[in-house]
Formats: sequence, structure tokens, C-alpha cells
Amino acid sequence: MKRINPNQLSIFDIVFEKPNEPIVSPPVIEPIHNRKDQVNDRTMCSYPVPTVDEIINLIDRSSYTVGKSKLISDVFACGALAISNAVDLTQFEEREEQYKQIMHGYKPKERELIAEVFSKIFALLTSVTYDNGKFDDYLGDLFMRCNQGNKNVGQFFTPYYISHFMAKSNITADDLLSKDVITISDPCSGGGGLLMAALDILKNDYNVNYAAHCLMQAGDIDVRCVHMTYLQLALAGVPAIVCHQNTLTNERWSVWKTPAFIFQYHRFYKYDIRIPKEKTA
Repeated sequence: MKRINPNQLSIFDIVFEKPNEPIVSPPVIEPIHNRKDQVNDRTMCSYPVPTVDEIINLIDRSSYTVGKSKLISDVFACGALAISNAVDLTQFEEREEQYKQIMHGYKPKERELIAEVFSKIFALLTSVTYDNGKFDDYLGDLFMRCNQGNKNVGQFFTPYYISHFMAKSNITADDLLSKDVITISDPCSGGGGLLMAALDILKNDYNVNYAAHCLMQAGDIDVRCVHMTYLQLALAGVPAIVCHQNTLTNERWSVWKTPAFIFQYHRFYKYDIRIPKEKTA
């Protein structure tokens, strides 16, 4: 590995060079969307990458004792709480208690199911960080295909190919010139699909090291969407702040900071968001 510059400040300024020796390929597996007669092209990913189909099948097979909607929501919540508690010590006690309350509502076998589902989600979402990792709105896809959207309030997530087109149309080279930190905001993020599409364009069209030079801010009124967006950005290695909020009224209930944001706080501290303490009489 090498340092990008002699004034390196964090681990995100390190570039890992590929060795000259050929890398032993992992076992042949099928790609993300259509595995038939195809092989995995992630040259650095050492494990089979699950698909959204596999995760849905696992939930369908195993959730007969637990409501599917509650199970999916709790998997997202527990995953987000676990990642947050690993890095954000300022909120550890409150979030640890939330985690315990959720898990106490399940029997041991059901807790194992939650862990198994999240392990597959973890493997899928982190796969984007490997060579040729494919960006997508994986959790948004899972959410809608499990019929979790609220049609009564018009909650329908944008298909990823449209999000990708929108990002490609709006991000240009001029937007990136002379910017040490590229800021991108989505105040109604859903599962984070538009933000993942923006990362796709930054990395694959403009070769931007988004882990060092991008800061994302997101929010949603649905806490499930907050957890989904947080998981997708956190596991992609994005410095980001995700808020559970009502964007129209400026009410804010919780703030979620990704590991990449906290590890590089010296670089992004001016973008920090806090919930103001309630005024006392």
C-alpha cells in the first residue's frame, strides 16, 4: 500500500495496490441479479455474495412464527444499532437499550434468524467496496419486493436504473473541480437508492475516492428508511449523517453517523448535526 500524500491524515488516504502475482479467484458464484451460467468477477472478494432473492427466500422460509414486516424492520433496526454502537459512543447506552428491547421480544431461534438474515445483508452491502462491486439499492429492492411500502402515503421507492440515470444526468465533472469535499444531500432518502446511484457515478465515472472526498446527508420520516439508508451508506464506507426527521417541519428525533464519518471527524466536523437539548423552564 502507499500514501497518497506525505500529509496523510487518516486510513482513508491509503491506496492498496494490487500485487504483481495473480490473485487466486474465489469459488465460482453467480452475479448479483442473474446468476445463471455466469461467474463472479469480484477479484478481491473472498466470499460468495448473497442476492436479494436469497435473502427474501430465507425470510419467507423462516418467518412463519414471526410477522414478516416486524422481522424485516427489526433486522434493519438491530443492524443499524449494532454498527452505530461500535463507533458512536455518545449514544451507546440509549441504543444498546433499544437493541436489548428488540431482541428480548424474540425466542433464541428467532434471534438466530435475525443474525443470519443480517449476516447476508452485511455481506451483500459490503460487496460494493470490492473490485467491480456492483452498486444498487439492495435494501430498497428487498423492502418493496416484501411489500413493505406504504401505498396509503405514496411510499414507492424509485427503481435503481432511474436513480442511476438521474445521478448521471446531474453529476458533471465541473461539479467536482477543486472540491476537497463533495457534499450530497437527500432529505427524503427512502432506502438510500439515489445516494447509492450518486456513489456509483462518482466512483465508476469519475474515479472519486468517495470514502475520503464525499460527505452525504440524508433524512426520512420513516425510521425504517433511516435504518436502511444508514446501513447502505455505512457498509459502503461512506462518510454520512442520516437523520430521522420531518424535513417539512424541521423536527428531528435521532441522528445516525456512519463509521467513516466518525473516523474522519477532523475532516468533516463542520458538517456535524446534533439534536438540540430541550429547553428547560
